[in-house]
Amino acid sequence: MTDVRTEMRRWHDWTDPEFFALGQQREGRVWRLFARQILPKHMPRTKLTLTGWMLIVVALGIGSAAYNTASNILFMTLSLLLSSLVLSGLLSQINFRKLKWTLQPPEHLQVGEVGVAELVLKNEKRLFPSMCMAFQVGSQESGETFRLHLDHALSAGESTRLEWVFEPKTRGRYRLFLHGLESMFPFGFIRKAVGGPEEVSLLVWPARVDYTFSYAAGGRKFLTGSSRRQAGVGSDLLNLRHYEKGDPPRLIHWKASARMNKLMTRQLAQEGESGYHIHLTPEAADWMGESFEKLCSVVCALSEDLFRAGRLETVRIAGGEPIFVRSLRELHGLFDQLALLEPAAISDRRAEAHRSSQSLITFKPCGEGGVRIYVNGTPAGQA
Repeated sequence: MTDVRTEMRRWHDWTDPEFFALGQQREGRVWRLFARQILPKHMPRTKLTLTGWMLIVVALGIGSAAYNTASNILFMTLSLLLSSLVLSGLLSQINFRKLKWTLQPPEHLQVGEVGVAELVLKNEKRLFPSMCMAFQVGSQESGETFRLHLDHALSAGESTRLEWVFEPKTRGRYRLFLHGLESMFPFGFIRKAVGGPEEVSLLVWPARVDYTFSYAAGGRKFLTGSSRRQAGVGSDLLNLRHYEKGDPPRLIHWKASARMNKLMTRQLAQEGESGYHIHLTPEAADWMGESFEKLCSVVCALSEDLFRAGRLETVRIAGGEPIFVRSLRELHGLFDQLALLEPAAISDRRAEAHRSSQSLITFKPCGEGGVRIYVNGTPAGQA
């Protein structure tokens, strides 16, 4: 890169003693320079719009008339047209200079929910604003592209956010694309684009479905008044922890929050009820197509409801290690696994040995695309 820049500087510097040498002015260099200006590889892409082509045609006509008639007015008009085209290129280059942007997907999203992706745009210039810009965004699922327009001038040093609303139809990894930034500022003669395609992805969780579940089928009662040393919905204080998104406001400990200068949440001991252990075996021979998607949705909804009630102990997927769900972060980690879960041939279909005091939840297909819920082998609900 340094040799190329040195060569280009020497080629433009007429004070160089070798500037007028025969070997210095080779026609090949002129064509390479011309090609780099028209088809740049690592520079902003510039194309003439229909208005720009019309301007060039008009300039050629006025130029021919000016040379034939030797009219100063026509020469001045030709100079005005050409200078407006050059000024358009310079202002468009300033418009893109020191402009930063990032595409931020939503943190959590389920199938059927409306997601909002934010495009954060920041102008790091000191003097000049940026305006009249458009971003092309799209998703792998839809295959369509949408344009996000900056409808106001972004002053120097300011930042703004553009929102793109979309709705995923399937669970799994959802990819969002950003195809760069375009602008026809200031006169609409040229269309300049900067930036290559960028991609961000997020995990779309299974959708919630309506289901029936009887807590009386499992979860046997302990002695009245006894409390378990586990977070739940009882009345005994178990612990204080930092507030997490989704915690009930009634559990906020205001005195501790004022002392720590941050929100603190009370963890209460679960009283008198045992928790559940979910065992999920996505056997390819039993679950496929619509029934498997319904299974993922049922597990997602049931595990969330049991967690909110403080009665979810562990979740075991495809014969793996039990996943302890004690916090909202661990619950979201479970949802991430459900988003990427696929049916597979599982050799060991036996449930893990549980103590008699534990309640094991399993699932079996029911009818066409239905799911039946069992607690310790006893029907407890369906979806």
